[in-house]
Amino acid sequence: MTTPNLALPYLAAAQAQKHVTVNEALDHLDGIVQLSVISSTLTAPPATPSEGDRYIVAASATGAWAGWDGSVAHFSGGAWLRLTPKTGWIAWDQGAGGIVTYDNVNGWSALPTGGGSGSGGGLVMLPVINGDFETGDAAGWTVTLGTAAVSDWTAISYAVAGTSIARNGTYIFSGGEGTAAQARITAHQDIDISGDTSGLYWLTADLMKNYQDQDKPSVTFDILDAGGAVLASTSVTKTDGLVGITPVILSLARPGGAATARITLDITRGTGNNNNAAIDNVKLLGSGAGGTVTPLPDVTLAQAPSGAAIGAHVVEELLSGLAGASVTSTVSIPDRAIVLAVSTRTVTAITGATSYDCGISGTPAKFGGTLGVAAGSTNVGVIGPQAFYAATPVVLTANGGSFTGGDVRIAVQYLLPSAPTA
Repeated sequence: MTTPNLALPYLAAAQAQKHVTVNEALDHLDGIVQLSVISSTLTAPPATPSEGDRYIVAASATGAWAGWDGSVAHFSGGAWLRLTPKTGWIAWDQGAGGIVTYDNVNGWSALPTGGGSGSGGGLVMLPVINGDFETGDAAGWTVTLGTAAVSDWTAISYAVAGTSIARNGTYIFSGGEGTAAQARITAHQDIDISGDTSGLYWLTADLMKNYQDQDKPSVTFDILDAGGAVLASTSVTKTDGLVGITPVILSLARPGGAATARITLDITRGTGNNNNAAIDNVKLLGSGAGGTVTPLPDVTLAQAPSGAAIGAHVVEELLSGLAGASVTSTVSIPDRAIVLAVSTRTVTAITGATSYDCGISGTPAKFGGTLGVAAGSTNVGVIGPQAFYAATPVVLTANGGSFTGGDVRIAVQYLLPSAPTA
């Protein structure tokens, strides 16, 4: 038997020659810990290796390394020892002069490097203006006060932070005390990203409140095109019954045609005194030049030493120019997939139909029925989950007339088990 992560051999009860097993485990540890490989481009062992040499075996390996593609070859005790990597392994590649990481989907890949300027693919901080709303400094932000019973809000300008949730520093946006029912204050800021080359963006913020159910601070992160149309959107609202600070992180992949990142802060306050909420520490990060950091569509959740694994997957397709009574996707739900949901977004307004269903052949509304035709309409069609035993495409079916135009993006979200490889 071996340990589950590094495959180190266990000592058996009353085992003879225990030093053999212990030394084998030490050899494994010596090869794996502080992993630094001489090269990742060789397909055959070097002629005169030195004790302790390590290599990442390139594809189509031969000789003593045959069948070891992607493994780490460690020369120890005058022989080559195979170390099988797992998702999350990190190594220094001496030949390439950089860090490489391993995952079970993509194998070994270089880790982007670089500083805050973004010139080398590192994280970049985008220029969010943290105005001080306690003093009414809304520079860089467009502020809108609610229309329902807002007299007490206007009297305190852009709102004064409540003392009962006071903390070090000032809030960039907060709602104050009062008795107005469902008073609301919002603010948004637009950041020009037309010249930025990040492939992924993260928005971070702290959502705070001091009354369990009345206050509802929220943050929305949109990416717009040059005409102001929303290309991608995500949001979060602190609706739990917990008083205090909730750090949140929102992320969006950069869509084609992206021009502006819009951050919207929103506080809706219920009836009652001392109902305070605040949003603070808003930051926008980009993945850096080249757009090399993108969300992984395939992630291995668990894997046995034999190679048996289960993965989480998302596959997308834009069904454009909808026409006819129904449209069938090119992508399919894979054989043996355990489907969690098929999600949809109406990217461009649908014409000809008054609504549409999302499903499969024979079950047209399996993932949602009477879905919206207006641009921006979305649906998360959660099911079962359910196992599929044959490759199955997704079908959109028009209601109230045939499709004559429009675009819908579908996303199939599923788990997929795989059999042992050895």
